[in-house]
Amino acid sequence: MPEIKYVEETIENLRSQVTGNLVLLVTATELESRELHKILTPLPQYDNILIIYEGALTYYVGVIGRYIVAHVQCSMGSISRDSSIITTSEAIKILQTNVVIMVGIAFGVDRIKQQIGDVLIAEAVQPYNNKRVGAESEIQRGYAVPSSKILLNRFKNLKSWEYLLPDLIKAKLHFSLILSGEELIDNKIHRDELVKKYPMAAGGEMEGAGIYAACDGKANCILVKGICDFADGLKGVDKEKNQQIAIESALSVCVDLFSSKTAFSELGISPLVEDKIGNTVNAVEINEVLFEIYDITKEKYYIDRELDGNFLQMINHFGVWIYGISGCGKSTLILRNLIRSELNFIQVNLASCVGLTIEAFFTEILFDLAGKIEGVYSQVQPTNFPECVRLLLALFEKNYQDKELIVFIEEIPLETDVNYQEFTQKIYSLLVSKALIPGLVNVRFILSSINDPTTHIQSFNQKIYTQLKFNKLEHWSNEDIERLFDLINKEFKLTIDNTFKNEIMSKSKRSPRFIKKFFRNLLSLNKFDLTTLKESLSETERELNY
Repeated sequence: MPEIKYVEETIENLRSQVTGNLVLLVTATELESRELHKILTPLPQYDNILIIYEGALTYYVGVIGRYIVAHVQCSMGSISRDSSIITTSEAIKILQTNVVIMVGIAFGVDRIKQQIGDVLIAEAVQPYNNKRVGAESEIQRGYAVPSSKILLNRFKNLKSWEYLLPDLIKAKLHFSLILSGEELIDNKIHRDELVKKYPMAAGGEMEGAGIYAACDGKANCILVKGICDFADGLKGVDKEKNQQIAIESALSVCVDLFSSKTAFSELGISPLVEDKIGNTVNAVEINEVLFEIYDITKEKYYIDRELDGNFLQMINHFGVWIYGISGCGKSTLILRNLIRSELNFIQVNLASCVGLTIEAFFTEILFDLAGKIEGVYSQVQPTNFPECVRLLLALFEKNYQDKELIVFIEEIPLETDVNYQEFTQKIYSLLVSKALIPGLVNVRFILSSINDPTTHIQSFNQKIYTQLKFNKLEHWSNEDIERLFDLINKEFKLTIDNTFKNEIMSKSKRSPRFIKKFFRNLLSLNKFDLTTLKESLSETERELNY
């Protein structure tokens, strides 16, 4: 991404222009600050981000979405000289703001229910270092401090937010109690002791207690942090990569909220006048047109291709396994045509199975199907894969004898070639066993993957070809990818000339994901000059490793 440029300004000039009508964002690390500055755009009357030196602090002022924001960085922790409590107290006084958001990275507490890049949003912050240590016991003396009721409500009602992590699993929001203390925790035993004391906590960090103390009675505040590790001794594994994912995810939540015209109106914060910041496009419009997850409301933005007709023909008679390179639209193709065909299908998402065994995947498939078919969410735990298969087949035989059902299994978290081989062989075993039961011919499976599943068909699995059609997807044709580009360009009323359009098309390598990501980056900046177009293209190449 091109170098971010700044221009120095005085606090007096800033006050004369915004009179407290801004949101204060606080970060604690260089990484958090750097990524935040990437999404800042200049105020309408400036060409660069403002930098303001006042007292012992430095402030950066720009625009996110529809709102003016000021950013200040504190040191890690709540009680040092440059800590969150001192920094935030001073910033509130200088900027006269009523809204403070701490954005950054934090640790999670459950590798099964949480993932790197999920976002923790504090319902309350619990200081855990404030305690009385006696001869025989420790008594915690700090009380949980609630987040701003209004800010919490606004984040809880973000209906349009979607964020795909690098493995194409959707990030989740976790609204919960968040622990805050001076310790940099990377020890599972210590972490588990804290969780035992505070079982409602979904994660922890080091600055929140100071932020909330500084804002008490002075400003509305909330903490928004992406999960970068699980404080279990593995903090150093892929540390930089995981921290990058975490902060980008947390910032995307803030960007979504800052696109609203009225989110902060109850707090006295007004958006910029629209004609000052250009042709503003809100997050709902962006997520509708540049959708990542298809539903029937997105049909007008779907590019119907020859592949769609071929796929519909297959699913009317066979199960299907779609495979091909990442970014070619496998999941969207499947989901759209299942919905449009009005076939009876059940979607099973295995995203939460990261780190589990392959046999556990099939147990999850069993539980998910049983819950959706019979409303049974607790049952006997199968002790092995053959028992799980028997229970699945009994479920189908009881409920779908001579009836139609399509089981769509998506977001399968296969991390290694060994995992992939084991999963495919077990799926083949399940389907071959199903074929032996009369009346289940119309119970069909649809799956998708990057790797070719036919490489794992063994001699005793040859009957799988009567159960599944295998279809390899490539990147889109030049004609189809241009249709997608033109549709998006038209919907947002942009005027990208043919020379730059051809450059985008060439660098996209005919990937619909690249085209949508480019437009998402461009629209988030809300500027459409040639420099910004080039910045957005460069950023898209970097993000997708092109």
